[in-house]
Amino acid sequence: MRDSVSIAAVEAAARSNNQPGPDHMNCGESVIAALWDAFEPDFPRSVVAVGAGMGAGIGGSGCICGALAGGVAFLGLMTGTKERTKPLAAELHDAFCAGTGHRTPCCRVLTRGMEWGSAERVASCQDHCALAAGVAARILCRELEVRAEA
Repeated sequence: MRDSVSIAAVEAAARSNNQPGPDHMNCGESVIAALWDAFEPDFPRSVVAVGAGMGAGIGGSGCICGALAGGVAFLGLMTGTKERTKPLAAELHDAFCAGTGHRTPCCRVLTRGMEWGSAERVASCQDHCALAAGVAARILCRELEVRAEA
């Protein structure tokens, strides 16, 4: 695992991972991949597949934002216990909701009125990926005593 993490790089990677195209990652995969690349933990990068069902709000349901779900999943992978992860997940949830300006992490609410695939929706999802990844990275840096760089 690295001894320092650039929060700006994590946010940029999460945004970039969520680009439309042949190498597109959904929201959950984008966040998990950005966090894995930043921290380089001692488990395989193939864990990114954990986020495969998180796009378009868990399984396409429009419910919980996949970016937030990916961040929560990575917190659990890195901290290892329910007792340690649960308050961190709550912290991520609250910061994510505050950061989006909504009181809900519901994908349908966060993307209301946006056409699927439109530039507006892509930008919105990329913003949510950057937000979730950045907050999760800050939390992990604090909890794992890893130096956070701007």
